[in-house]
Amino acid sequence: VLLMCRYDWLFSLPGRSSMRATNALELSPVHTEFPRALAKSAHIDSEAVETACAALAVNVLKGNVDQVDALMVVLKSMMPPSEGAQKVRGPPPDATLEKSELVWSEHDYMSGPQENLRVLQSYEAEYAKRVAFAEEGFRDPKVLAGALDLAVAYLKNYAVDKADALYTATEPFCMERGLPWDVKWLQDCATLRCKQQRMPEAAVMLEEVAKRTPPHPATLNNLGTVYNMMRDHEKAQEYFLAAQQVAGHDEPDKNDLWNMGIAKKHLRYYDEALPMLLKALEAWKVEEPDDDVTIAKLHDTVGSCFDLMGRYEESVDQFASARMLFGRSIGADSPLYGSACEGLTKALMHAGRYAEGFDRLEETFLNQAQKDAIHPTPVFELLGLALEDFVDKGGMDVMELTRLEAPMEIAVKNMVYRGLDQDGNAGVVFERMAQVLLRCSMAQGDEQRQKDAARRRQVARSLLQRSKPLVDATTQSGEADLNHISALIDMELQVLDTQDSIYRRALDSAGATPALTY
Repeated sequence: VLLMCRYDWLFSLPGRSSMRATNALELSPVHTEFPRALAKSAHIDSEAVETACAALAVNVLKGNVDQVDALMVVLKSMMPPSEGAQKVRGPPPDATLEKSELVWSEHDYMSGPQENLRVLQSYEAEYAKRVAFAEEGFRDPKVLAGALDLAVAYLKNYAVDKADALYTATEPFCMERGLPWDVKWLQDCATLRCKQQRMPEAAVMLEEVAKRTPPHPATLNNLGTVYNMMRDHEKAQEYFLAAQQVAGHDEPDKNDLWNMGIAKKHLRYYDEALPMLLKALEAWKVEEPDDDVTIAKLHDTVGSCFDLMGRYEESVDQFASARMLFGRSIGADSPLYGSACEGLTKALMHAGRYAEGFDRLEETFLNQAQKDAIHPTPVFELLGLALEDFVDKGGMDVMELTRLEAPMEIAVKNMVYRGLDQDGNAGVVFERMAQVLLRCSMAQGDEQRQKDAARRRQVARSLLQRSKPLVDATTQSGEADLNHISALIDMELQVLDTQDSIYRRALDSAGATPALTY
């Protein structure tokens, strides 16, 4: 995850001087021959507006997004009409961005998920009142600063969708104001893009920050982190070294050790990476012992290094520590918790502890399935681990796969909601989900088991029917050759037909009527 920057340096950057144009234009008498609607709000029904606003409040509290969206459109459409010339305003008055005003983003959010949510929602309420008493929206510097402050609070809580909405809304206002508003927007939005797995966009934003500001360790370290995530580890190492030099560190501090250790780990220099990472971890425990989240991140990094070195039991210990610290400080819904669970899954699997490992895989899968920044690739990879490593290689009972049924449903719905169900990637994931369901849904066992298996086969069939056209279209477009997936889908549909036929015969022999619908 992209490290959050310290912003002290931002607040010394010069602002942009500006002035406001407020003079209204008066038209000459030649334009008065025919009547004009001079009072354009004269016929707006205030009672209807108040009713819609009351309904808006009710549906915000209910979380009814569809109704809120509809009411917002209706209310905007009822506003007095205005011409383009009236909408153009001069630049906003000059205003500084004071670090002392950014308090919501400074909260550590390490008090457990319920308390973290309570604090965050109190800040949302405070901001809502601030906006309510303003008159110019994001043109008001207090409102704009509050949006940037709250957005970082969202980032710390992995409320990615909410953060994205604020950055989308505030971009033009920050760019209009110039330094330091534009740099803070770019820097923080780059953090968001990393959490959304959109690293190339983050790199562009951070390169722009580097162009607009003097060299600073925070910018260089963030660039190194992004290039590490993009697997350009040599370039990442260059940025980390540059950050250390700009900071004037003759000897690397704990941040330098962590950053360089990650780069060397990715470059497979494990014998160099591990001592750096262990030293950084111990330094953090001594200097900032209450920082559960950062210490957990370091345990996670050390665990992955041990795993890559084949030291699996040591890896298990490190990932278990990370999971425990993340769980108690930020909760099981956080993607950071999911990352620790995934590392622990693989370490336990590599150590031959398959039963424990599958418990953690189930946790990891649900975490991936429900998060804002869901992506098809990790979903596909986790299902592959379940099938190929736990069942095929590890000899796990195939019926354990039924534990993934509910998380898979959540993942599909989340992908549909975010429009991620319309391409070849989705098609490949849907086929893999169907394969998992098919493997644990043979027409055998007692009556209840057969009934449950028949239901899972229906879901598998539906997934394959959604997958087939997506996979075929990807192959036909030349984007990727997925003919092997298409052949697999055809074979799996045949297996489903066979198993359903066996189930029907069993029901017929028992005098029951099958309830299979496709």
